[in-house]
Amino acid sequence: MADPVPVSRALFEELSEHMASGVVIYVATRDAALAPEATIAMGAKAECDRGVVTVYVPSVLAAATQKNLEDNGEIAVTLTRPSDHKSIQLKGRAVAQRPALDSEREFQAVHRAALTEQFAGVGIPREISRRIVWWPSLAVEIDVREVYAQTPGPRAGERISGV
Repeated sequence: MADPVPVSRALFEELSEHMASGVVIYVATRDAALAPEATIAMGAKAECDRGVVTVYVPSVLAAATQKNLEDNGEIAVTLTRPSDHKSIQLKGRAVAQRPALDSEREFQAVHRAALTEQFAGVGIPREISRRIVWWPSLAVEIDVREVYAQTPGPRAGERISGV
């Protein structure tokens, strides 16, 4: 992993806006033998004041992710908006894992609704996307150390520094 660059408040605000737009969230970890593992999350929120992003991995899908995070803490999260494929990748360390609180369920439901609309806009019927498993969830808090542009095009893979 590259040297961490402080993530600015402005960048966290941009991340918050992107997360709220109905993004597909991919969570990637690795095991002790460096074998990759990936799953989806249903909801993410940036806490500017703490410099932390929390992602919500459906509990039925979280076993390998949880084990890998307990082993080494390394995590990458890619947030992709289906309508225009704007993608941002976060890399960092998981600093906490816990069952999502009942009070976080409504937040996740709002994310699910936004994602359902994004999918509908690219031809995936709402009745299909509403079947995505999302609750209960494992909340994973991430100390974000790197942010990358991943939207296809000339800036793909470019590190976004703290602004």
